[in-house]
Amino acid sequence: MEWHGSIQITIVIIVIACAAAYAGWRIYKTLAAKDKTCAGCPLKDTCKKTKK
Repeated sequence: MEWHGSIQITIVIIVIACAAAYAGWRIYKTLAAKDKTCAGCPLKDTCKKTKK
């Protein structure tokens, strides 16, 4: 029954690593964006079309 704990720890480490990688990717995309006002906004394309 000892191996159940190691499987649980492995799964938790994988989930935390995925969450940290996703957060890092989103931070990079936000910082690398040329247009800082709309960075990360899902309505960016719609908003830009109406402003023209």
